[in-house]
Amino acid sequence: MTTDVATPGREFARRFLNTLCELHLQQGIHRRIETIANDFAMEHPNVRAMYVSREVDDCYFEDPLLPPGAAARPRMHGIAIDGEQLYEFVAFSHGLRTDVVGLSSIVSIEETWTEPSPETPFVFRVVMTHTPAGATVLLATTGETQDAVRDFVGRIKYLKGW
Repeated sequence: MTTDVATPGREFARRFLNTLCELHLQQGIHRRIETIANDFAMEHPNVRAMYVSREVDDCYFEDPLLPPGAAARPRMHGIAIDGEQLYEFVAFSHGLRTDVVGLSSIVSIEETWTEPSPETPFVFRVVMTHTPAGATVLLATTGETQDAVRDFVGRIKYLKGW
């Protein structure tokens, strides 16, 4: 079920779903992800911050339960903050991973800029460490995505009072 009302939650779902076709998912999982994103938009219309990217750090695919090719195919990363919760969505060729953590669980934010070689673009990697255990990792290799990550991290720092 979708709604035509323009809300920040609906905008997050729209951005996330617009690039879903790039993953070449089977029809069943594609529809399920659409339903989950639309349900999220209905339940969380007033997100306080959002981030959607085609770049996902490889650390999300270290789970031995995932097929070996999951990290090699197209993938997407979406994060939304509603109230005091951070909702994370990682879509990849074989499925969807979702997580939710409290903003208060973020104990540190590490920002790293690296230049792998002179011929390749800078890589911006942000690791938000959660307590008692866990991390949210953002990866950006283009100027546009690096700006989006910096804006999103700036919003988190603001919401946490840092």
